[in-house]
Amino acid sequence: MADLVFAYDAALDRPIPVPDAAPAGVRAILHAAPHEAFAAAVRTARETHAAVLVLLGSTLDPLRASPAQAAAVRQAIVDLAADGCRTIWMVDEAVACTAIDRALGAPAGLSLVSPVSPLRLDIRGVAVELACLPADARGMGAGGRLPPSFASEHASLLPPQQRIVVGWDDSWGGAPLAHALPAPLPAVGLLAGATTFVWGSRRPQPVPPGVHQVPALQARGAREAAAGSCGLLTLSGIAPAPGPAGTLAAPLPTRADLAGTWREVATHRVAWRGVSITSLAGGDEELAAAIQAALDALVVDPHGPLQVVRVNVDCGASVSRRVRVAELVAETTARLRPPADAAAHRLWCHDLGPDPLEPMAVLARGAAGHGTATTGHGAGTESLVAFATALGSIVTAREVADPSTDHREAGWLALELMGST
Repeated sequence: MADLVFAYDAALDRPIPVPDAAPAGVRAILHAAPHEAFAAAVRTARETHAAVLVLLGSTLDPLRASPAQAAAVRQAIVDLAADGCRTIWMVDEAVACTAIDRALGAPAGLSLVSPVSPLRLDIRGVAVELACLPADARGMGAGGRLPPSFASEHASLLPPQQRIVVGWDDSWGGAPLAHALPAPLPAVGLLAGATTFVWGSRRPQPVPPGVHQVPALQARGAREAAAGSCGLLTLSGIAPAPGPAGTLAAPLPTRADLAGTWREVATHRVAWRGVSITSLAGGDEELAAAIQAALDALVVDPHGPLQVVRVNVDCGASVSRRVRVAELVAETTARLRPPADAAAHRLWCHDLGPDPLEPMAVLARGAAGHGTATTGHGAGTESLVAFATALGSIVTAREVADPSTDHREAGWLALELMGST
């Protein structure tokens, strides 16, 4: 069982980009994946007899969504309400509540929570306050300011309370995201030990202890934190059978019970994955044979999510080999044996190329081997070797201070551009 199910960034009005080369079956799966992931979260809430489904992040933009998309969300909310599960929609700004209500027709069972209007409710005998973290309190240097709490000022009048503070980053805004979430400031005094923080993000990033990070329901690409899942929070270890309308008659838990337990349930229908091979020499025929062998060795669940594969070729830190592999992509792809039905096989190789995350430490050591990078490309071998060595040292040093993969990718790109001239 679960008391609350958290569904982050369903983004039902934002389709997954479909490559032009995708087969028809793959295109259909990619198109339906966001809606099926949302349906999986709703189904999880129903099957676990959850009291509340919490929607956070970008669920449905009322200005972008089609009437059919809005109707589907409305029907899901109404169906959950009939099963005794309340839907709580977290919004960034209070003004958005009117637009969402208008788009959905204010269905029964829906409550909207903004940073200025936390919601207090009773979940199976536990007093719970749900609060939305203000947008200006998210990200590096924000100071961890929390929305006001009625319970913190009237603790003597209320039973032991679980406060749940929900926040997320703007994964769609295009702005650089902080690689760490500052530790939120929990309520002080008696309620300090009964505050739970839930943070939604599509980006891999460390979070402070005590913060539950939930990924999007369905990833849009390989760079996301996870393929896609919803978070389940159980406020106490007591799990009696559900009564009428999904309510539970349970004794009030002690403060020790209020810590809660957290787990995740997969919701994604598409998973991006990388497959690594090593290719130090040879043309498109040899490269295609190595890739085909790696793809044939993959074990794929015939009933599981579609696996969208990107083959990363380890070139042994040779810039010339990386340039050569990039030149052979079209010929190599044409030699791969396509499955009769990629959708039925649950596997589709959509891309291949030099490994963008290949270590650059060997360049920093000035090792022999990458000096052949310029053979046949016109640049001076000695100058490229010196540049590669210096660049490898810079990238390696920056990775120590910042674990981001951006430095390594940018370094290889610079070397490939220089080696191809």
